[in-house]
Amino acid sequence: MIPEESVMLRRREAVSPAVTTTILVAVAIMLSIGASYWMMGVSTQGTRFETIEITTAYNRLETNVTNAHWKIVLGVKNTGSDAATIGEVFVNGVPVNVYGVSNGGSLPDAFCTGTSISSSGLTLMSGEGTTVYVWIGGDLITSGTSCEVKLHSEAGMDYLRLVKLV
Repeated sequence: MIPEESVMLRRREAVSPAVTTTILVAVAIMLSIGASYWMMGVSTQGTRFETIEITTAYNRLETNVTNAHWKIVLGVKNTGSDAATIGEVFVNGVPVNVYGVSNGGSLPDAFCTGTSISSSGLTLMSGEGTTVYVWIGGDLITSGTSCEVKLHSEAGMDYLRLVKLV
């Protein structure tokens, strides 16, 4: 006599080929979607970049008892996907610190040229914006003159804005 267990094993039916194919296709699709998300995450790590936009620029001549100087106001924003650090400011191709003025803070009355960016730089995270001030001695540039203000990042990028002094 045949044991009862072996009879039950012979009567058990397998999963139909259609169900098997559907399960295999679903698993393959899920694996490919997971692999594509992983690859996008890996690829975007190496493609982060900085982009600084100078959104606004205006100026005015400020005078007091000891001197007169142009105050250039730049609205800047980091529209890139990585942090950006502005390391230097140039006016007409000349670094602001060449004039012998230390960077950072507000401009004391005794100095004629400077910038609000500290000597250690100004770091902007992605999406962050701020205002940068650049002061130019009134005796160095006259009204009606256009001057080029260049922000130089530590990544080696230059961001220019032509400003007409009015």
